[in-house]
Parts: sequence; C-alpha cells; structure tokens
Amino acid sequence: MTRLSVIVPVYNVEDYLDECLSSLAAQEPCDFEAVCVDDGSTDSSPEILSKWAAQEPWIRLVTKPNGGLSSARNAGMAAAQGDYVCFLDSDDLLAPQACRRIVEALDESQADVLVYGGTTVPPEVTTPWLEQTLSPRDLTFEAPGDELLFGKDTRPFAWRVALSRSFARDAGIRFDESMPYGEDQPFLFDVYLRSHRTRLVPDRLYGYRVMRSGSLMNDARRDLHEMLLEHVRIAEACACVFERAEALGPHARRLIEWMLELVANDALLLPTKESTDVMGQLGQVIARRWDDREVRRLGLHPSELAVVEAATSGMHMSAMRRTVLFSSLHRHLYGRKSTLLTLLGANRGLR
Repeated sequence: MTRLSVIVPVYNVEDYLDECLSSLAAQEPCDFEAVCVDDGSTDSSPEILSKWAAQEPWIRLVTKPNGGLSSARNAGMAAAQGDYVCFLDSDDLLAPQACRRIVEALDESQADVLVYGGTTVPPEVTTPWLEQTLSPRDLTFEAPGDELLFGKDTRPFAWRVALSRSFARDAGIRFDESMPYGEDQPFLFDVYLRSHRTRLVPDRLYGYRVMRSGSLMNDARRDLHEMLLEHVRIAEACACVFERAEALGPHARRLIEWMLELVANDALLLPTKESTDVMGQLGQVIARRWDDREVRRLGLHPSELAVVEAATSGMHMSAMRRTVLFSSLHRHLYGRKSTLLTLLGANRGLR
C-alpha cells in the first residue's frame, strides 16, 4: 500500500528537474510514489521524465495539455494513490528524510493536515521573513482559529503542507485553476478552515529555490501596479473561501487586516492613478462583505480603519494623504522597520 503521494507539477524546468527527482531518489526508506504531471512542457522535460520513469518504479507519469500550476496539481491529486499527499515543485528539493517523516508525523498525530519547515536554495539567499516562515513551531491545532489561519509559520506556500488524501477528497480540496499565481493562499485557507486537526512540526523537510529566472513569481514582480491588482484578486478569492466555509464572521477582523497588508501598504506608494485604481478595487472587495458600521465594530487599529475608510469611499487621495496613511499603517504593521528594506524584502503579498 502506498503511504505517500508526492505531487510534482512539471512545466519547462529542464535545468532543475534532474536535481529535483534526485532528491526523491535519495529518500530514506518509505513507501511513496512521485506523481509527475507534465503540464504540456515544450522543452526537454518530458524526455527527462521518461528517462527517470523507465528506471524508477516509484515514478508515475501523468501527461496533460498546459493548464497552469493549479491544474497540474489538481491532476496529480486526482491520480494519487497514497494515504497522504504532499507537493514538490519541480525546481525544488525534498530533504532525504522528508517522505518518511511526513508519514510518521501524520500517523502519530492522526491529523488531517501536516505543516513542516524548509530551507532556501541556495541557503545564503534568504531573508528574515523567509527564515521565520519556514520555521514552524511544534504545535497541534484542533480548530481553525486565527493563529492557525493567519500565523506567520503556516503560510503562504502550498508545498509546505501534507494532507490526508481521504480528508482532501471528502472536503473537496482543490486549487483554483482560474488564478495564474497566488493560488496557494486560498488553497491553504480552505485547507485550514476545513481541517479538524492540523499538526505543525519544526522539521526542515523542503528545499525552496528562491526566485529562479522565468518563474511565475519572478514574472509577477516586474510591475508593482499589476502585481497589486493580482493581489486584489487573491483577496477576493480568499474572501470567497471564508464565505463558502461560513467562517467570514468569526475571522472578519484578521481577514481585513491581512488584506491591508496584502494590498494597501504597497498600493499607497503607487502614483496617484494606479493607487486610486488598486485601492478602489480593494475597497470593493471589503464593501461587498461589510458596511461601514460593521467595519467600525471590528476593533481595527485606527491606522487600519482610516485606510479601509479611504478605500471603500472610492475618493481620490492626494499624495500627501496617501503618505500619511502609508506612514501610519506601515508603522503599525512593521514598527520601526525601514521602508526600503521592507519593499526590497520578501513578497509581503503572499505572506
């Protein structure tokens, strides 16, 4: 019986695929399969996969037309046969003990979801935020409270979780195939909201290759305005996840705070036209779910409340007003951290 299915979506990663699959070949004893989904690659990735599959019985190939990362992951989950499933991006690595430890931790905890840590590849290319994010505490959550949903050590990467396959099937857990990037965040909110027990372990089981050339995240960072519009769409998708789970009310304050960090903090720095565009769209996401009176009752920090009111009003803001709002919100979110260092650091939009 296969204990673990490792879902490996593959699209044009010929320079990294051998190293990724080698990390699976080096796994400590564990009954696992690698479900490698070729998502319509146009480079030599299919040939590399075929070569490996001919040599290694633990590799199962799924071939499909290009549909994007979410589509490939969903296809892998549908084909998986293991008791548990986890995700490995095809430019990343798993530590030698990863498969064995994932199965061991889920067996011992009887959890629906396991969250584990990781390291950056290469190790010197990291940030304080990544170090914190990839270092989860040793905790078990029996319910989806704010600490689990919005904690720094449970998001934003789908590859840092393993799921009971029966839980994922019964809960209808899937990636949103309409999202070109940022799909991990609504996926994780959905997973945590539906999980009856979530286990966090500090083990560093994943090797995350930071910002390879040609990656989706690297492309998305090139234009801050376009990136923030994508973040608004992520905020909308996440709000819909909470609505479907009938969890919008209990988590309203933290969800709005998360949206402000996701979008508003950077949007206030854009030129007037672009800032008005992004803030107005964020305001619509919020206003569709809470009216002004409900927002005021949530107990937001004054700086947060001022930004929400500015966004939902749809009014043009002067450069001076945006600067004041940014300074107040930024100080609340990050204390005395340098604005420059924050903007050059890890992608706040997906944390």
